[in-house]
Amino acid sequence: MTMTQKYNSPTAIVIFGGTGDLAKTKLFPALLDLYIAEELPTVFTIIGLSRKELSDGEYQTFVAESIAEKGHHHNETVIKSFCAHVRYVAGSFAESASYEKIKAILLNFDESIGQCTNKLFYLAVPPQYYEEIFEQLHQSNALALCAGLNSWSRLLVEKPFGRDLVTAQALEHKLCTLFQDEQIYRIDHYLAKDAIENIISLRFANSILADSWNKERIESITIRLLETKDVANRGSFYDGIGTLRDVGQNHMLQILALLTMPAVDVHDATQMRTARTAVLQALLTTSPDTVIRGQYNGYKETSGVDPDSETETYFKLATTATSPAWQGVRYTLEAGKALNRAVNETVITFKALDECNCASAPDIHTHQNVLTITFAPTQKMSLTMWVKKPGFIFELEERELELLHTATTDSHSPEAYERVLYDCIVGDQTRFVSGAEVETAWQFITPILEHFKTLPLHTYEPGSAGPIIN
Repeated sequence: MTMTQKYNSPTAIVIFGGTGDLAKTKLFPALLDLYIAEELPTVFTIIGLSRKELSDGEYQTFVAESIAEKGHHHNETVIKSFCAHVRYVAGSFAESASYEKIKAILLNFDESIGQCTNKLFYLAVPPQYYEEIFEQLHQSNALALCAGLNSWSRLLVEKPFGRDLVTAQALEHKLCTLFQDEQIYRIDHYLAKDAIENIISLRFANSILADSWNKERIESITIRLLETKDVANRGSFYDGIGTLRDVGQNHMLQILALLTMPAVDVHDATQMRTARTAVLQALLTTSPDTVIRGQYNGYKETSGVDPDSETETYFKLATTATSPAWQGVRYTLEAGKALNRAVNETVITFKALDECNCASAPDIHTHQNVLTITFAPTQKMSLTMWVKKPGFIFELEERELELLHTATTDSHSPEAYERVLYDCIVGDQTRFVSGAEVETAWQFITPILEHFKTLPLHTYEPGSAGPIIN
């Protein structure tokens, strides 16, 4: 499949942080995959901006080596052809000269093809650089549209979007003052994962679950993002963020929104974003009654981490929903690093039947069904069911039905960053968070961050299940 003619217009992709880790490990491989799949515009250029002094040729070598390190085994000719589209600008995000250099390359590219190009600016940089890049892009008029053509210019901004409600509101105000909403693509790459998007299919396309997906039938929803890896060489970055900001404010709340939002047109970006926002707003009527934070032993010895750091590497939150649609349902969010297992999952526990006439003895008992949706490392869904145990006596035992997604049974699923880039090029904001979503999420999370300061920071051993709380 190739990019449809409707979207196949000359496009320039400018990457701020062009030699950074995100560009190396995610963006270059994703752009190459789109190129090979013919899902990039036929005519395009990629411009990297960073401080390093590199020529175009040296940067093309850097890009090729980054792709090789990722483990891609593509034909050398194909990679060389892809890298021929790459250009480089050495400069600072804060200097206007850098933006003039970018504009000069864009102009030369336009002249070489005899047409004005669309422009995509990707901020693959730490969030402390956002405001100055926004200001410089606006002052330089780098996002200027092509006269007389149906052109576009767009801005891709990575999470975290702010550190708390106040900083997020200030950043949002700046962004919306300088640019139009249709130009702004706020990234939460979890929304671009097939495994996460499958929540919608599971809920609304399967009658066996759709009729039971409500507060009358569901007892609890648990979301876990657990890692065996520690913070490694990200100590300086992570110490200023912590686990709740890193995954709680964004990924986990977005998953919860998809699990509890009402049915809407999934092909309508406005409807989807409005529905997700409404779910997050409903959270504001409650506050967690269980808040646990922890830090693994040895974290403070990590390079870049404050020796007296109070930053959490683990958290667990629990609350009971009070919104009319989900009143009484228990929500639990748990995430952490350096734990004994690596899994991204959500567990839906259904309520037991009021009465079960199925026991060999007339004792009071219940049977509950549990649906587990695993997003990573393996994508699968499993549902516990109660069936008759083999034998002469009518007894029940719990069995598990499993649907496993594998490379042999499923066609290629685009990586999250392939979809992020593709959706931005075609102008689909469905899988990007709105400003309202960002602000509402921070309204829920900021009071918890403030409450953190009054709570003990429990320690736990790397490779354990997390803090042991008496």
